Amino acid sequence: MNVNHRLALQRHSEFWFEDGNIVFRAGNTLFCVHHGVLVRHSPALEGILAIPSGYDTDGTEQLPIVLQQISEQEFTHFLNWVYHISSVPPPPEEQFPVAILKISHLWMISNSIKFAIDGLENLTLHSTQRLELARLYSIPQWIAPAIREIMTSSLTNTTDNEATQMGFKVYTIIARAKEVMEHECRALAAYPPSLLVSPSFSCSAHSHSQCKEAWLGFWWKKVARAIFHPINPLPLTQTLQLILEAPLPNGINAACRQAMVDAMIELDGLEVEERIIEGVIQAVTLYFSSL
Repeated sequence: MNVNHRLALQRHSEFWFEDGNIVFRAGNTLFCVHHGVLVRHSPALEGILAIPSGYDTDGTEQLPIVLQQISEQEFTHFLNWVYHISSVPPPPEEQFPVAILKISHLWMISNSIKFAIDGLENLTLHSTQRLELARLYSIPQWIAPAIREIMTSSLTNTTDNEATQMGFKVYTIIARAKEVMEHECRALAAYPPSLLVSPSFSCSAHSHSQCKEAWLGFWWKKVARAIFHPINPLPLTQTLQLILEAPLPNGINAACRQAMVDAMIELDGLEVEERIIEGVIQAVTLYFSSL
């Protein structure tokens, strides 16, 4: 390390212990901490530090262990958790547990991983951020809720940062699936189901033509408009609830309406959204497990 470079480095104001026996560098800051304290939390780190580096002064102020891609702030947050003595004001809510999660995942510290995940679960994080953390730090239980939230929201308002958090591969999977889902919704809205059911026991063949006409009018005025709503479209899984909660349309026999609803359930077309979402969850989970 040349002299000019050494002058650019500074000791951390709090995590430089005079009785410390190992020095790390994060950014341009040096941390002198206790080898025994760290390896007690992380047997994996003990193995890493035991690997010969070829330098007698490795881990000293003259030749600190450089923490690649870990910032001074992140390592400070991590040491706050390790020592529980920091007088530094608390950081923004998610920064502290995310930093702990990042370093703990790297050094395979199970108790601090759980601590960080538990803390993050109590915060209101955007679904794309949860998805990013799930990918980076192997949190499979966060994948499904995040995907469901994204799949039921519009991609139109997705910011560049949110798209980056998802990543190109996941964004592509979601965008294609949403296109398929929108096609299925348009198809269902455009072609009202159950028009071919036979008259119910309380409806004559003549009256049933009126039932069909009333059903068609109700579908276009109520159901299709809700599915096509530009801001808050009706999920297909809620279509039956909308039909059953609406007043009985004029001209349709109650038994015929129920027969039409039963036919819709039997065709299982209203579950297409759920099948598409489940497919996305499986695809993203498989992709993350391959990384």
